[in-house]
This record gives sequence, C-alpha cells and structure tokens, in this order.
Amino acid sequence: MLLNSNEPPEESELVYIREVLSTANSRLASLDDEIARLERQLRMLAQERAGLLEYQRKGPAVFSPLQRMPPEILSQIFMWTLPPQDESIGWLVTYGLHSSPWLVAQICRRWRSIAISTPSLWELIAL
Repeated sequence: MLLNSNEPPEESELVYIREVLSTANSRLASLDDEIARLERQLRMLAQERAGLLEYQRKGPAVFSPLQRMPPEILSQIFMWTLPPQDESIGWLVTYGLHSSPWLVAQICRRWRSIAISTPSLWELIAL
C-alpha cells in the first residue's frame, strides 16, 4: 500500500502511519527483550548441559577396578614400567620426561602420590 508506493501520503494517512510505526517500534523492542532473555536462558542451559556431559563422561571412571587397587600393587606395576637393567653396565636407557617414573606420575593425583612415595622408582635417577 503506502510502503510500496512513491506517492506522498495524505494528511489523514500520516496519523495512521505514525500509529502503525509506533506500534511496530514498541513490538520490536519487546521482541528484542524477549530474544535477549531467551539467549541468556539458552546460554545457561548450554552450560548446564556441558557440565552434565562432562559428569557423564567422567562418571564411569568411579567404577574402574583401578580405583580400588591397593597402592602396593600399583607401585609394583610402576616398577615393571622401568627400562631393563643390565647388572654389569647399569641402566641401558636414560629417563626422559615421557618415560617412567615421570609418565606414571602424570596420570592422576593418586598415581602421582603412589609414584612419589615409591623410592625404588627414583633411586637410580642421576642428575
């Protein structure tokens, strides 16, 4: 109608156009507020979902048999990760940050504690 025309509106139509524009402006402001509220709610729900997914991902580890394995057995397993030793010439392999005992100490807090408290893992390290 008037929006699709190049003709100037008549004086009687100007009042109607102002009213329609005012209504449209207030409705747009209302919609913008509602969109902002829903976007905040969506962010909150996405954060909650991410937390639950992380919990769901880590949760089964609680049931792992390794969680209940005695520290003494774990320290023995850690000892088996050491490189072979030749009694006549000493250690054949040098330690690196990506080899035992450094590696097992990086797995989790419990393994770090067990590795640090197992002196035989560290006795042949020379600085």
